[in-house]
Amino acid sequence: MKLWLVGVAVVVLIVVGYFGYQFLTTGPVTVYAEDAPSVSVTLTITSIMLHEVNGSWITVSNKTIVYQLGSNLTQLVSGRIPAGKYNEIFLYIKNASTSVLGVSVTIPSNVLKIHFIADKDLIVSPTQNAEVIISFPHMSISSGSLIISPSITAEAIN
Repeated sequence: MKLWLVGVAVVVLIVVGYFGYQFLTTGPVTVYAEDAPSVSVTLTITSIMLHEVNGSWITVSNKTIVYQLGSNLTQLVSGRIPAGKYNEIFLYIKNASTSVLGVSVTIPSNVLKIHFIADKDLIVSPTQNAEVIISFPHMSISSGSLIISPSITAEAIN
């Protein structure tokens, strides 16, 4: 009977140690988006990744998110990622559409590469929620296509 209790205690210590370590080495991050578009645009996002200053790409989400650009601040994703400094976001876009008849949406390479403004890196720490707000100001209509620039800026809120 005592051997059983020792085994349970060891398993509990391993589980608590693992999750404690994860909590101490990761931090919460939330990614928001907003815009004041002149036309209605819907993006189907399949992956959101953050770039660590040291060169690694960290996946925040691989779930499909359907986002309609709008002036209301909208949460795209929230999660825990390794603590550190981040300087870019990639949004992988599966599909983009608009409600304007006869206008197609073009996103070169199906990736939106987003830089943080004013060289202010996103700081992720275990004790404070890091937040990013993405704006989509770079859109133009040319030859019947709505073109969303692949280079967009975001603001890191630390």
